[in-house]
Amino acid sequence: MMLSEYLIGSVLIFSLLLLLVKKMELRRRWALPWILSISPLGMWLASFHPLFLPVQSFIIRFSVAFFLSVVASILVILCFFYRDPQRIPPADPRTILSPADGKIIYINKLQNNRFPIALKKGKVIPLTEFTAIPFPVENGFQIGIMMSYLDVHVNRSPITGRIDEIKKIPGAFRSLKHMDSLLENERVLTVISGSEGRIGVVQIASRIVRRIVPFINKGDSIRQGDRIGMIRFGSQVDVLIPDGTDLIIVVKVGDYIKAGMSILARYQDENGEKMKE
Repeated sequence: MMLSEYLIGSVLIFSLLLLLVKKMELRRRWALPWILSISPLGMWLASFHPLFLPVQSFIIRFSVAFFLSVVASILVILCFFYRDPQRIPPADPRTILSPADGKIIYINKLQNNRFPIALKKGKVIPLTEFTAIPFPVENGFQIGIMMSYLDVHVNRSPITGRIDEIKKIPGAFRSLKHMDSLLENERVLTVISGSEGRIGVVQIASRIVRRIVPFINKGDSIRQGDRIGMIRFGSQVDVLIPDGTDLIIVVKVGDYIKAGMSILARYQDENGEKMKE
């Protein structure tokens, strides 16, 4: 096989895998080194392995190389997905920790128990259409965390307290790129009552997700950072935080955070500047 064919095949595989990385919204600082390595390796195996040496067609060799590269990539993604690392939460009971690994995609203000996204020509959406049961957040914040396929998918409790409610809300499995899917997709609401009030954690299924697995039961006592459940494959977790005079949001849109470690918000004894609307 000519060197030019090997180089062309490697570049084509890299380009196709890069499109998949973009489609799956994977973190490029993790994905790029992998596809830079697997693209030439896959092409090399399909070109110089004794099993494929008799093959003369470039199209066949390229197809085999691409298939091997995709299979290897899927195995690596599964290894990342099923990780469950030990986490040591910060020793500060007046903090609210992230329940999920991923990227902050929005920080919305909740006002008058209204869902912050206007749908259907500006129609006001009550928060109960999202939570399925009354949740006492007259005013507060909704923080959305998007998990990619490479993020840890074990979710953790943002506070220490008691599980007041676990509510499974049946629904569809649509892409979360469309905001109305937040009200239509299957999800699980967990309400945790702590010393500073009640916090809601909403695990939301996406197009590929087919199961949300809770690890806790109603009435359980739980510590900050304890595991509360897992969502299978790419998905999203929202946190509902009631407002307070001493509550400060310390993250911003675009931040990458870790479950049980990263601080979303904190309560302060002294008056501080709150997140502006």
